[in-house]
Amino acid sequence: MTRHFIETLLFASVVFNAGLLLFFAGVFRQILNAVDAATFKNLNDLLVRYSTKSAFMIIGLNLPFLVAIPYYYSYGFGNWWVTASLVIWLAAGSVSKILKLPVYKTIAALKSDDTAQLIEARRKVNRGNTFQAILYCIAVVVMAIGLW
Repeated sequence: MTRHFIETLLFASVVFNAGLLLFFAGVFRQILNAVDAATFKNLNDLLVRYSTKSAFMIIGLNLPFLVAIPYYYSYGFGNWWVTASLVIWLAAGSVSKILKLPVYKTIAALKSDDTAQLIEARRKVNRGNTFQAILYCIAVVVMAIGLW
């Protein structure tokens, strides 16, 4: 594989991650905000259950890391824009996981009639997804600068 091909694949994987998070932070957030707290809890529980077992989600969200391994092995760390982009991507995903996983556990433990707590949890999930989507978009721009 050529350097250009691997860099294009790497870029596409970061774009995919940003697009997925933009969907969750935009469209899916609006859906979750439009339903009552009990329905939010049910939808969130289903989303967590199915996405953690989905090969598509697991591979898709980890694809930049998986592509980065052969990229750095073959071509080193010479392109600082690519490295900066991947650092932003990795930091965004890690920080978001640290922030959102406890919220998901809290939502799972709450009862459907814990309305005030579910509304607050929904706000936290929304903030976490928005934060992650913004940083993923920044990672896309940084990588684009380095590739073109």
